[in-house]
Amino acid sequence: MAIDISISALKNKITASGGLQRSNRFLVTINNGNYFNLQNDSFDGSPLKYVAENVLFPNISMTTQADGLAGPGLGRTVVRGLAYRDGVTITFPVFGDLVFLEKMNSWMKSLYEQNTVVPKVWVTEYHTAYATNSTLTIDLLDLNGNKKGTYGFTEVFPVEIAPIQLNSTTTNEYLKVIVRFAFREYTFALPSN
Repeated sequence: MAIDISISALKNKITASGGLQRSNRFLVTINNGNYFNLQNDSFDGSPLKYVAENVLFPNISMTTQADGLAGPGLGRTVVRGLAYRDGVTITFPVFGDLVFLEKMNSWMKSLYEQNTVVPKVWVTEYHTAYATNSTLTIDLLDLNGNKKGTYGFTEVFPVEIAPIQLNSTTTNEYLKVIVRFAFREYTFALPSN
């Protein structure tokens, strides 16, 4: 049986699938498990939803190893595990109150702080204290703002704030902060109906 690759078949497939997913329709939610106070003073206690300009997902790759069986080369390549490279990188616009910028800086610094008892000694918390209950979700939305799918990241914490550029020669640009988050695992799920 021949496969129909006509324009009308393609249009029918796109229409039947609910259209093409727009890359600019998403919502970022951060819940750091109450390890560090991310919210504003008026915050109601639920996870924070942020406007993000850009999200760069990490590579997913299989770790493999040659099994060493006799034959050409090193044998067959077998899967040994799953690896995520580089974390998830998100670009956030900075609003005029600078609260988000302050919260990200403070959250990172809280992970590795100067000891208040012994001066000039720096300490870090156990991983379970700052990462176990932390999550990051990125909801893919349709044109009406309805959730179409969700990327979920577990054991999330910031590991890098990229250099922030200030430039006095621009007039219409706004400040951005790029944050790279480490995580343990991520999943993708369609909404349950």
